[in-house]
Amino acid sequence: MKKRVISIVVIMLLLVSSISYGEDLHKDARAVLLGEFNSGEIFYEHSIDTQIEVASLTKIMTYLVAMDYVSTGQISLDDVINISKKAAETLGSSFKLKEGERVNLKTLLYSIMIVSANDSCVAIAEYISGSEDEFVKLMNNKAKEIGLEKTHYINSSGYPLKGGVQNMMSTRDLFKITRHVIEKYPQVLEITRLNKVFLESRGFSGENTNPLLSMIKDVDGFKTGFTDKAGHCLISTIEVKENEENKKPFRLIGIVMGAKNEEDRKNISKELIEYGLENYYYHQILSKDAPIKTINITNAKRSNIKIFPQEDLYMLVKKGQEIKQETVINENIMAPIKAGTVVGKAIISYEGEQKYNIDLIVKENVQRKNVINMLFELILNMVLG
Repeated sequence: MKKRVISIVVIMLLLVSSISYGEDLHKDARAVLLGEFNSGEIFYEHSIDTQIEVASLTKIMTYLVAMDYVSTGQISLDDVINISKKAAETLGSSFKLKEGERVNLKTLLYSIMIVSANDSCVAIAEYISGSEDEFVKLMNNKAKEIGLEKTHYINSSGYPLKGGVQNMMSTRDLFKITRHVIEKYPQVLEITRLNKVFLESRGFSGENTNPLLSMIKDVDGFKTGFTDKAGHCLISTIEVKENEENKKPFRLIGIVMGAKNEEDRKNISKELIEYGLENYYYHQILSKDAPIKTINITNAKRSNIKIFPQEDLYMLVKKGQEIKQETVINENIMAPIKAGTVVGKAIISYEGEQKYNIDLIVKENVQRKNVINMLFELILNMVLG
């Protein structure tokens, strides 16, 4: 059916332009990414497809593989793991495990995500696969399964092997796996939001290595990493609440790779998240309860028939960006028309690209004119000249 364009209008110009400091967020880091969890949209990027060392960000995959085994019933979070000599002697950041000690899986998972415990990673790997080498095969297989294109693991913790060889990923892959884990196991955020892990029975207390937890309200994750080659790394995430300006909650994910020191990592990560908070929000573009316009149908009993979007439309938008709405109505529409019939579409464009085509409908039955209606209309037109 032929269409006719009724109107093209700019429906919004969002406040002020983007904050200028967003243009050089990457200047003191090897790679930087800011994106949104649900849509996967990336707002800011620098060198995100370069394969680089990822240090303890590796532990996100270790957590994922372990939780997949839990979710399929092959193991349980309550399973008690006997700590091996190899696990107890693992170098780097540690849960201070002792050979022969018995610790449940849930506690070990908490320790890898809060205090970045390398020894706990080895203990988990050995429990699931019999050896860390076999577990690493699971990690690499899982990477392929979820579409990580520039990822290769050599151990479960991210601690460098002799010669400095390390696990490698791209920053885009880190964004993908973070989204995947939060979507599949949202309970991970109940772990990563904790400021510390404390076990009186083991005499252990450790602070969460994520500095943004105490700096920005509602930050609830996600993971830090450091080696000499990788530099200082941090994946941070925050849920942005619904409010008067933001019409729908969403989640920001910020990634900073290869900062020169902890202070730079903290400052760049903070600036990255604040940039997202100050520049992006969900706006309601269309409401299925608000008519988009009225139209006249030649043989309809009444004029000025209201048409509505078939569904609500919310868009994650950046301040200063133009949103355009084009309304296209079907040609040769004739009554009668049943309520719910599609009579056109609204085309929404953002940043110069068509983003959405939303069907437009009538919400009430549109009746056809009868002979009396047409006669009355004819007489009225003659009287009015």
